[in-house]
Amino acid sequence: MQKGFVEVFEAESALKILVLCILTVGAYLIYKLYHFSSLINKKTDYKISNPFILLTILMFIIHLGSLIYGLANLHDPNILIGTIGIHVVSSVFDVTWIIVVRNRINLITGSSKGDKLWLKPLITSIFHVIYIQHKINQGLAMAQYNNQILSPAKSAGCDVNPLRGFPR
Repeated sequence: MQKGFVEVFEAESALKILVLCILTVGAYLIYKLYHFSSLINKKTDYKISNPFILLTILMFIIHLGSLIYGLANLHDPNILIGTIGIHVVSSVFDVTWIIVVRNRINLITGSSKGDKLWLKPLITSIFHVIYIQHKINQGLAMAQYNNQILSPAKSAGCDVNPLRGFPR
């Protein structure tokens, strides 16, 4: 895990994110992706394009608006049929954004396939920001645990890493 991981992300309840994503009909998903992207852009060199972010948010707003309009006019099925294209395009942008954020976080954590903090593609595709936040929480807990283990040796004036053993 890169040293900067702890400075980039913050812990948050994955359960809270799940509930908010459901209650807001996906709007909280977009907010969390924006939040993760902002943290990544501000605190790392792994930038995510701001025009792409804004276009994806705009597509989500259009998608959500057309869905609400279609549901309000259920008597005319042509309206819902006419918005399928908007939903497909918006979904492609959303999934692309999720993949981009996932890949950036994997770079920041220095994880590769099989590592504990590796964001698995299939699980990320299904659980989105809930799974991403869960892995961030895991990484922060691991960093805190490692810091607690290393702190007694440093405070005792030793230059020993208990995870690697004593120098010979």
